[in-house]
Amino acid sequence: MSVVAGSDLLVLWDVDGTLLNAGGVGVELYGLVFRGLFGRAPDAFAPMAGRTDRAIIRETLELAGVASPREWVDPFIAGLTAHAPSMRAAVAARGRVLPGAAEAIAALASAPANAVSGRPRRVYQSVLTGNIRPVAEVKLAALGLDGPLDLGIGAYGDDHEVRTELVAVARRRAAAAHGRVPADFAGRATVLVGDTPLDIEAALASGARAVAVATGPFPAADLRAAGAHAVLPDLTDTALVLRAVLSLGLRSRAQHAGEQGLS
Repeated sequence: MSVVAGSDLLVLWDVDGTLLNAGGVGVELYGLVFRGLFGRAPDAFAPMAGRTDRAIIRETLELAGVASPREWVDPFIAGLTAHAPSMRAAVAARGRVLPGAAEAIAALASAPANAVSGRPRRVYQSVLTGNIRPVAEVKLAALGLDGPLDLGIGAYGDDHEVRTELVAVARRRAAAAHGRVPADFAGRATVLVGDTPLDIEAALASGARAVAVATGPFPAADLRAAGAHAVLPDLTDTALVLRAVLSLGLRSRAQHAGEQGLS
């Protein structure tokens, strides 16, 4: 199913494992905030891949035996927000943009409207990430990826604990910013690009198109099994990324798509 010609498209990129690797700075930030609140190091960190900061914080507090952990989630987020600016230099020094990410974002930003039959009238790009917004902004800015992205219409890990709920948040923000209604971005007028089964689950549960990239901790086979509409090894083939995101020419290239991991 291709996007209807003349419609707009909302493309939401995951951050960690899809666009960039922050070099472990995020985990260090968690440890810093935990020590500031409780005067000790956490016993363990909850699994992070594909999850929201609200969910990760709550479970990390539970693992540490903190009483009433839900009551500490917002203070923890306030601590992450306060310390986020200080992590920029570390991300710039130790982090890296994943191969092809900057080129893929730029190509979508510069794609001529309606230049190809079935291409959306306009593409809006932002993020759908488990990071709280201040942390996401610092990571993206430190590595020079924030320019083409409208971070004001994205959805973040401080917006809701459940990642699937973030899709509706982004649709509402995009609609409000561009004089639309959320229904204008319903179904496959929204595309999620991510590296975990939870990214795919969020897309499928909201009727969005799921494009997966095997650049994180999950192999391509796991991403296909999760139901992604397209699975890419990485973002280095810009033309392939555009076809997957815009859903162009996939039916007529079924055999090639199977070989490339597109479905």
